[in-house]
Amino acid sequence: MKKIFLALIGISIFSCQQSPTKNYEDSTKQELLFPKGNKVPNDKFDGNVYQAILSDDGTRVSNVTFEPKGRTNWHNHPGGQTLLVTDGVGYHQEEGKPLQIIKKGDVIKIGKNVKHWHGGSADQSMTHIAVSIDHEKNPSQWFEAVSEKEYQAVR
Repeated sequence: MKKIFLALIGISIFSCQQSPTKNYEDSTKQELLFPKGNKVPNDKFDGNVYQAILSDDGTRVSNVTFEPKGRTNWHNHPGGQTLLVTDGVGYHQEEGKPLQIIKKGDVIKIGKNVKHWHGGSADQSMTHIAVSIDHEKNPSQWFEAVSEKEYQAVR
């Protein structure tokens, strides 16, 4: 009886393990939660940045992807903004505060009219969902580009 019990445990453990090929395929497959969108072609960003507007009914909800070194200019949102980081590693900084490293799973809450910027890190892309409150009535206000000194402050 003891041998049969041990054999069943062995079979259960063996059958639950995945092959190395399966694990490799799963770990290298990257799926986007939302569309990447189109390249942002304006002077409010530096580097390669892509945006897909998911909703624009009062509150704007966008999926934004920053390639490495891609970033916004300094800006604010009169209604405030929340960033939900869905992939990668990036940077976020509010005026007068130290630069922060942000990563997948982070939630960044930015108060009304707080001047800030955000983007990909020096060597990794970063994707977030940006929720801008009352964007229709109070669109973002854009300022100067982020200097290389400010961008590299993390190092």
